[in-house]
Amino acid sequence: MIVYIFVILLAGVGYVSLLSKYAILWSDISDTEALSEGKYLVSILIPFRNEEGNVHHLIRDLENLEIGNSDVQVVFVNDHSTDRGAEIVTSYQGKLDVECVLNTGVGKKAAIKCGWEVCTGDIIIQTDADCRLSSTWLLAMLNPFQEDRISLACGPVKFSPASNFWQHIVSLDFAGLIAIGAAHIRWRMPMICNAANLAYRRPLIANVDLNESAASGDDIFLLQSAYHAHPGGIAFVKNKLAIVTTDGPSSFRAFWNQRLRWASKNGEYDIATNRWILIAVWLYNVLILTSLLSFSAIGCTAAAFLVILKVLAEDRFYSKFVDFFDISFWFTNILLGQPFHILYMALIPPLSQVLKYQWKERKQR
Repeated sequence: MIVYIFVILLAGVGYVSLLSKYAILWSDISDTEALSEGKYLVSILIPFRNEEGNVHHLIRDLENLEIGNSDVQVVFVNDHSTDRGAEIVTSYQGKLDVECVLNTGVGKKAAIKCGWEVCTGDIIIQTDADCRLSSTWLLAMLNPFQEDRISLACGPVKFSPASNFWQHIVSLDFAGLIAIGAAHIRWRMPMICNAANLAYRRPLIANVDLNESAASGDDIFLLQSAYHAHPGGIAFVKNKLAIVTTDGPSSFRAFWNQRLRWASKNGEYDIATNRWILIAVWLYNVLILTSLLSFSAIGCTAAAFLVILKVLAEDRFYSKFVDFFDISFWFTNILLGQPFHILYMALIPPLSQVLKYQWKERKQR
């Protein structure tokens, strides 16, 4: 019993300390609304598969981009679409310099590598076909490259405005992941980023390892390659003008597949501290569940104690970034979303190592 109480206390202190650290790290990143004034050769790389319903919106956003003094090439890579998405791109005749090439392999990583062969820019900016871009996005993402030491810039991504409780808690959780990724970059232990908003210098791709044996994770493996090549050359663009917007998962099934895909990369992180952090967070949620399911007075009390600490720690961390992502009522969503959050945080990591998931009409492992 004494050992169990000690474990509960240790877990609580650890979780609060970790999220307090994240709050400090996020706050330490300088906010900016600066736009690049430099002249760059830029390639915007967009791998896509079956995005007929989105690609025309993206093309319109690309046409409205402020490009300053830069020369911009747009490269779409068709990953064997079965809808009219590729036809929409290839028939484009507007002011943009657009190329559309067919993926010579299969999957997003192969599409990215295929796109790299066509990109002519000194800086490559990567996004997804289901994203919406503000007119300032390009110049905001280019701004960090005014420093020669920066080889990779990770940009902010958020889900489209929520209209129901499900979307609110999923959007808040996603914003938390983006903020955690930013905090780890500030910590000099990069863990996660999002391929919907990445910019990097062309030389970085020469020796990049995308780990093509894994079905997903192109963004994570690019981040890790950048870290090994230039440990101090990674930046998070904490600039509202750089935010990319995309739709969140529309159903629980879509959410489940998305998080299985993301969690399937957990064993691939090559910074040992990051792996231990992921294990510790998973164990914290497992400890809550197992304590509650013991149906004993001490177990239920311990679970309640850990949940209270979890809510307070998350409130402190989330309060630092919700204004940046224009999120309201975050405490209510943190509180009411706890059962959902605890369950998925406890179940998805182990299940992601054994279950298949659906992604772009393809089953992956």
